[in-house]
Amino acid sequence: MKALVFDLDGTLVDTKYDMLEAGNLVFESQGWTTRLEGFIGLQTAIQGGRAILRYGLKEEGINFSEKLLKDYYQLYLNNYDTVLDKRSVNYGGVVATLEKLQSMGVKLGICTNKPEKHARELLKRLGLIGFFRDSFIGSDTVGIAKPDPKPLLEAIHRLDKDPSDAFFVGDTNTDADAAKNANVDFIFCEYGHGSLYKLAKGDSAAFKIKTFADLMSIYKDKP
Repeated sequence: MKALVFDLDGTLVDTKYDMLEAGNLVFESQGWTTRLEGFIGLQTAIQGGRAILRYGLKEEGINFSEKLLKDYYQLYLNNYDTVLDKRSVNYGGVVATLEKLQSMGVKLGICTNKPEKHARELLKRLGLIGFFRDSFIGSDTVGIAKPDPKPLLEAIHRLDKDPSDAFFVGDTNTDADAAKNANVDFIFCEYGHGSLYKLAKGDSAAFKIKTFADLMSIYKDKP
């Protein structure tokens, strides 16, 4: 039975409002007038801390190097710590579906572009950490992040599976590209951030799901 490796943001957990707030806290702390607001603000926020910072720096007309961006990213993470689970919630059906999959013997893993520390703490607070004890890969776990295939391949390796015997479940083009680069079948979450904010369509997906519980249909004919 194929294993399942999951993205986190926009796949398991709706995190967009807390990422947006963390970005705005950075902007405010720097005395910038720029704010993440409305559709564009959320579209930017779901792309992660570095995308948020690039947006703010460009809007403020500030030239920046990768070193400066790295410094600001640490400031972003410090602010994100303060709002980590303020408004973030599990998508509907996540806990019940993970419980069913686990009871069927499906191996479960995580491959996220959140730093591992923040991802672990968030899933701990939201009651999901126990599903992913065997395989948990963050953006900094193996020294490189998605769409490089290395983190996804490591997540699958920790489940004692081959790439051909796993699905990767995600909601963005970064997830789709990681799956393609690792030669892993991709499941696209149509309910997630990528589709909602017009950044991804899941064209390369082996399966598309409209709700998290739809994962069960992929396993319905399995013993």
